[in-house]
Amino acid sequence: MLFMNEHKGSLKKRITLLIVIGISIILLSLGIASHYIIQKDIDGLLAKKLALSRITRNNVDNIIKDNISRLYDISNSGAVDLDDGDMRPEKEAVKAAYRYSIFTDGIFLLDNGGNILLNYPERMRDASLNVLSIEPVGRMLSLGKPVVSNLYTVEPSKKKVIYVLVPLKDKNGRTVGVAGGQIDPTSPILLQKLGLIDIGINEFIDIVDSNGVVIASSDPARMFIHCDRNSFFTTIISERKERVATCHVCHETGNQKEKLATVLAFVPLETAPWGISIQELKADVFASAANLKKMFIGLGFIFLGTAFILTIGISRSIVDPLKDLIHGADLIARGDLSNAIAPQGSDEIGMLSKSFETMRRKLVKSGEKIRRHTQELETRVKERTRQINDSQQRAEKLLKKVISTQEEERRRIARELHDDTLQEMLAALMKIDICRLNPEKITMDKIDVIRGIITRAYDGLISMMQNLRPSLLDDLGLIAAVQSLLNMHLGERGIQYFINTAGLKDKRFRPEVEIILFRIVQEAVVNIARHSQAENVFILFKCDMATVYAEIEDDGIGFDLSSLIKHAPDVRDRRGLGIMGMKERALLIGGAMEICSQPGIGTKVVVKIPLKPPEAAYAT
Repeated sequence: MLFMNEHKGSLKKRITLLIVIGISIILLSLGIASHYIIQKDIDGLLAKKLALSRITRNNVDNIIKDNISRLYDISNSGAVDLDDGDMRPEKEAVKAAYRYSIFTDGIFLLDNGGNILLNYPERMRDASLNVLSIEPVGRMLSLGKPVVSNLYTVEPSKKKVIYVLVPLKDKNGRTVGVAGGQIDPTSPILLQKLGLIDIGINEFIDIVDSNGVVIASSDPARMFIHCDRNSFFTTIISERKERVATCHVCHETGNQKEKLATVLAFVPLETAPWGISIQELKADVFASAANLKKMFIGLGFIFLGTAFILTIGISRSIVDPLKDLIHGADLIARGDLSNAIAPQGSDEIGMLSKSFETMRRKLVKSGEKIRRHTQELETRVKERTRQINDSQQRAEKLLKKVISTQEEERRRIARELHDDTLQEMLAALMKIDICRLNPEKITMDKIDVIRGIITRAYDGLISMMQNLRPSLLDDLGLIAAVQSLLNMHLGERGIQYFINTAGLKDKRFRPEVEIILFRIVQEAVVNIARHSQAENVFILFKCDMATVYAEIEDDGIGFDLSSLIKHAPDVRDRRGLGIMGMKERALLIGGAMEICSQPGIGTKVVVKIPLKPPEAAYAT
């Protein structure tokens, strides 16, 4: 009896010691894990702020680059000639650049002396005003490269504006002045294009210039405030460094101002001496981390309390409940695994009960794994079945589009043969029949007339063969083939065209990408030459890692797109069918095409074609 009591006392101490050690390890692990998780949460929040700043920065940079390009388009238009005394071509080029730009206060042209030559819209009262005293203008003329200014105050009106200035070159490539745009930072149109949306009650996005002045903000109350304490923004903008730091903003409560700590994520712009600042109250940023700390501390107390209760419970229940163990084993034998085997009081029975409990848990896990695998298999079968059905539907749609495209191409060839070649051959036959009826009246002039008709028919067939498969497309690539197409259909008709390949001149794509793009551009150019009455055509090719883009824009008479598509089946006007064919060609390889047109304002066609085949894009 004494031996049993000593044995129980030893077991009690060992159980207590093991529980204390286990809980200590858990608490230590919990402390380490909590520190790591909290720090990772904080780092993740700061990284998200910085990522949002970069996204906003990229958007603003792209907008500025696009509008600098619009100013350069004035020089690239070939309309600048300050010596001819006629400013109408320059005005048309300025008007085209102003369209869809962010220059809410207009675009102006200056000579090298700072004198205003032209402004659109005509809002300045004195057209002969000299603006050389405006600092950005003087800097532009001295540097000879694009300048994006800080916030500038116009005297004496005190109006706040931003200048974007580029060199103005004439058609001979000489720098003859400045092309500039004037931006009103308070314009709702500008804020909408910049995408400075309200992102939270205690969070805001600022665009700050190098003087530390807020020139645009998601919070209208922050416009034009100077927030460059200790030259913080001036320094990091000049160093062009990204920064995450702690700052503060003033908040009015009653008649007093209190300083609220904020977390600031800042990235500088590439195209302007500005930066993107995103600030949020520090308490809000670290609220989740503070909650995690409270939760982990609470869990620590829960573990300590559980350990204390468990120690007391085990210490009081070191008995020999063999009946309970037998009952538990019998339940397992009958397949009932829902009841856990309670730990017993002696070493041998304790080990046996632990073995039974381990066995029960493994059986439970095995059953759960079998159920999960069964559910996963059913889900996979359903998903695979759905994918197969979707693939079949896509294949059927693509087949229909291929057939309709082929039939449309055959109809187009038949129309061209009927309208051109067949008419020429018919005229030649009529001339020959006349000569047969009156052989004595055959002269060399009549033979030359018949030969000219046959030559035109021959040239028409050669042109049709080139249109069916242009050899330049296979030999020199898409850009060379498009340039030949533009010269043939536009240049020979006296229509000016401007092509910007954005560095793609020698780049080659998949054959199906090149032929689809060529056919779409061909259809658009033929429609422009036949119907648009345009004077200028602008073509842009560009691509990124996944997509190649083509844009065709003209300044012609335009058309009502909805009405044209509605009457597309009418073969008397093939433009509607041509537009449908262009869209079908793009869809065949997973691309898309958009057409914007209204009567009187010209037409713009935008095509997007993926560089990867649709199957590969779907697989990824």
